[in-house]
Parts: sequence; structure tokens; C-alpha cells
Amino acid sequence: MDRRSSHDDSGLPREDGQATIWEPPAPPATDLPFAVALLALGSARGLGSKGLRALVGEHREQLGRVWDLPAGQLSAELARTKVPSAAKIADEINTHRAQLLQAARAQADELARRGVRIISLSTLPDRLAELPGGPLWLFVQGDPSALYEGPHAALVGTRDATREGVRATEAAVRTMAAYPITLVSGLANGIDAAAHQAALRDGVRNVAFLGHGIDIVFPAETADIRAQIIHTGGAVASEYLPGEHYRKAQFVQRNRLQAGLADFVVAAEGRRTGGTAHTVRFATAYHRPVVGFTWPGAGDLIDLIDAEPTGQLIDIFTRAGRRTFDTLCRSTADAYGHTTYGLSLVELQLNREAELRCLPPEDLQRLQQRLDALLSQKDGGHGR
Repeated sequence: MDRRSSHDDSGLPREDGQATIWEPPAPPATDLPFAVALLALGSARGLGSKGLRALVGEHREQLGRVWDLPAGQLSAELARTKVPSAAKIADEINTHRAQLLQAARAQADELARRGVRIISLSTLPDRLAELPGGPLWLFVQGDPSALYEGPHAALVGTRDATREGVRATEAAVRTMAAYPITLVSGLANGIDAAAHQAALRDGVRNVAFLGHGIDIVFPAETADIRAQIIHTGGAVASEYLPGEHYRKAQFVQRNRLQAGLADFVVAAEGRRTGGTAHTVRFATAYHRPVVGFTWPGAGDLIDLIDAEPTGQLIDIFTRAGRRTFDTLCRSTADAYGHTTYGLSLVELQLNREAELRCLPPEDLQRLQQRLDALLSQKDGGHGR
């Protein structure tokens, strides 16, 4: 099944069955590219994230025109867009204008060499652009189409994962793998890492959101996973400027992107006082279905999920639970108009076995008999 699509001249994806070709949006009217303007302003001392967001929210793709303003108008423009300490920051920019722009151009070139694209507000995925307080830009390494082509399922959980939590995560990914669903997680240790690893193993495309700059690898143990995500057609994304180190508050904000992009959120394991609870609350605020996995000894996060209006608890280790989760995955893919096939993994494995083995006719006849038996069952093919 081809999960990929191509893009029109706006840089947004379209479903036409062709290979993925991602192209950036048309350049803005100002001569200064958005990426350079963003990086240069991000390096201006004193501006901070609040001031930068205010300017980008006001000027969007035309952010470069801030740098075209004469010195006398820059302070007034910063004040008009409610940038704190406007006069002081204007002096800083005017004094170091040439150096800031030169460094930003060099940084933009380096990011491009590393395969990092900067997506501006008008070309963000709709689900992220529509979030209250959502991102105004994204740094994306890998294939940006992974962010646009739905459906997406966020699978998140505690860094202190138990063996059962990892097993539940792997079972969920295995179920998802039969359908064209992209997995979203946060590339942290524990459940996040287990989810990404299982997705890579089962051929599920990945999106990983970071709580720090795109040029920082954290934790170090996830470096290989990150490289494989990019190599296999997935994407790693961050709204933080290059060089920004991780902080607890940024991981919380990262969680809103996971919940926002997802069609549904799976909290595989966690506690109601932990970081995963933030993702659950964001999902509820965004009206995303939330699934919690239950088993003896599961953390008390399931109590929070059970109390949420969009929450659902599933025992993923039972046959009934796996079927319930399979129904959710399949119906979500169906809603996007995809052709779904619950035995796609079986067919893939059968093809591999047929290529590796010398199969006599009686082996294939036995397989045919088993298929005939399944077709004859009254419940439509579900074993009892």
C-alpha cells in the first residue's frame, strides 16, 4: 500500500498516488527568506520567545520586512506588536544587524545541509496550525510529508517503563502496523523509545516531536532511533530554535504537539502526576480520543483517562482488547479514505516465506483449506 503523496506549488500535500516530492512554499515578497529572518531575530539578545512569537504572529512569511525597517521605525514596530522592551531590543538589532544576518544565513545553510527544513505558519499541518497557542513554525528533519499525511496516532508514556508497559506498547504498534497510520511520540527513554523502535521494526512511519532544538540529540541513547526514523521516511520536528536546550516546561509544550497532530492518543503507561498526564489533558482539550491500557499493576494514569469524556480503557493483552483497538485503528484509517486490509502483515510475511522456501503443492493446499475454514465462520473471519 502506497502511503505517500506529492505536493502542489503551495508546499501542502495532495493525494494523487504519486511519489512524495516536498517543495517549500513560494518565497515572500521581501528579499530576506523567512528562515534567515527567524534565525536572526531568534539570536537577538533580549527578544526572547515571547517577542519572537509576537513578531512572527504579526508578519508571518513576511517576517523579513522587519529587517528592512529603518532604525527609526524598528522600535515603533516592535512596540506596535507588543514586544517587551521594544526600544532596547531595537537598539540591539540595529547595532548588530550585519552580524546577526550573516550568522543566520550561515546557520540556515548548515541546517539545509543537514536536511532540516523550516516550515512557516501558513504551511503548517492544519491540525497544528489550528491549535490554540500552537506552533508558529517548525524545524523538520526528514520527510515533512510525514506530518501532513494522516492518520496519526500518538503513543506516549512514562520514562520509567515496566516490562508490561513495553509489551503493551509493542502490541499496540503491531496492531497499528496493518494500516496506513503514522506513529507520533516524543523520542524520550521508556515508552516513547519502545514505541518508535516497534514502529521501525513493523514498518510504521514515525514522527518524533522534540522538547529542544533540532540540532540537539537528547537523550543520547535515542540517537540511533532518531537516525532510523529519518532514514525510513519519517520526520523529527521541533518548534524550538537550534541550540535551545531542554527544560521541563518545553517537554510539556512538546506534548501539546503530539496530542494536536494525533487523530487519537494512546497512553500506554504512566501516572496521573507524570508528564504523560499533560498529553492526556491536551488531547481532551483538543477533543481527541484517548486510550489507556489496563493490566494488573498498571499506573494510576488510567484513572485520569477513565474520567475524561474522550477516554477509553482497553486491556490490550486480551483478545477482546486487541480487537477493540484494531477496530479503532481501522476505522480511523477508513475515515481518511484509505483502503484497509487487516491481513496486510500476514500477506507480507507469506510473501517472504514463499520466497525463502521450496513449497510443495500440499503446503499451499493446506493454507487454502485454512482460509476456506475462516471464510465459513459465522463471525466473519474472527477466530473463537
